Amino acid sequence: MFLTYVREAVRSLYTAKQRTLLALIGISIAIGAVIALVSIGIIWGEEMMKKYSDLNPDVLDVWEHWEEKSRNGITVEDTLSLLDNTRTLANVVPVISGHVDFFFNGQRGTTSLKGTIATYQKMNNLSLQFGRFISDLDSNKNYAVIGPEVLNEPGFNTFKGDLVGSSVKLNNMSYTIIGVLEDRKFDWETRRSIIIPISTASRLLGVKKVSHILARMQSGVDYQVATKDIEKYFKSQKDIEVIVRANEQWLKKRREDAQMHTMLLGFISSISLLIGGVGIMNVMLTSVIDRRREIGILRAIGARQRDIRRQFLTEAVILSLIGGVLGAGIGVLACYIVCSVNEWTFFVPKIGLWLGLGVSSLVGIFFGFYPAHKAAKLDPITALRSE
Repeated sequence: MFLTYVREAVRSLYTAKQRTLLALIGISIAIGAVIALVSIGIIWGEEMMKKYSDLNPDVLDVWEHWEEKSRNGITVEDTLSLLDNTRTLANVVPVISGHVDFFFNGQRGTTSLKGTIATYQKMNNLSLQFGRFISDLDSNKNYAVIGPEVLNEPGFNTFKGDLVGSSVKLNNMSYTIIGVLEDRKFDWETRRSIIIPISTASRLLGVKKVSHILARMQSGVDYQVATKDIEKYFKSQKDIEVIVRANEQWLKKRREDAQMHTMLLGFISSISLLIGGVGIMNVMLTSVIDRRREIGILRAIGARQRDIRRQFLTEAVILSLIGGVLGAGIGVLACYIVCSVNEWTFFVPKIGLWLGLGVSSLVGIFFGFYPAHKAAKLDPITALRSE
């Protein structure tokens, strides 16, 4: 019986080729939009998480609250004392940040400066393409490590010799370049900075307090526990309020944002599904009007109302499923093009594919039910008298 419904539905759809084609175009584009937008949203979220995964989720960024600026602030000694007085931290790194004028290879410019200690390299997973990083033995020495984006600054971008061993002037003081960071993905501020020993930076910038602290948590410690430890320490020892930002917390926020964007894209694309479904309903209602005499004959030879309803409902579902398959192809192709243009890793999220095909079936049933019900309720005598 079911095959009979399918066979008759295919025959009816084939007979009305033009209407069927127009309905298929509408529903295919609608389902293709759902699959493409949901898939692109998921892939974009994965790319964002991949991009920020280098942020080290076990690292906390600590800085003094901006309302505390009038105080003496946090010093290098406070940073080292923090490590000795908390059980949740495995390591801490003080950082002094600022901007300096530089003179190199006959060119002048301004760039970011970071003063820190040797552990900063390990804390940020930095690697070098030339030379070495600053060490604990470089205290007060005029040594500098160059970030990869500094190489695009005037003077550096035209330099042809060996950078390691060359001299660069920072605020008119001469510094020897001892290393160049490898051009890898890490925080953008370090990429565009010149890094020097923290004692040297303190002297160069004329400051004693640190700009911020990087703190690595002990293995298995929750960032909320470590945050409370740090806040409690500075409040009790120096009556200073600090702000603690956990990379894990930031990654979690980015993950939630990506999910929200995917949901938003799915909602927007569902509007096109509504339009495609209305197109199917329109085609089916037109079909009911054109086939009134056929329906009357079927009723006259014994067909029941439920047989007519099932017949028309089967047509609507077949129309939607064919549109769903075509739409899946369109959606996957669109997703592939977007991923290629943006150099993202292409894959087809299962949820996007199943969502498109599942929704196409529901669209067929939902928007096909009313025309099918209307066809089933036609009076046989009235239907036979119609032209």
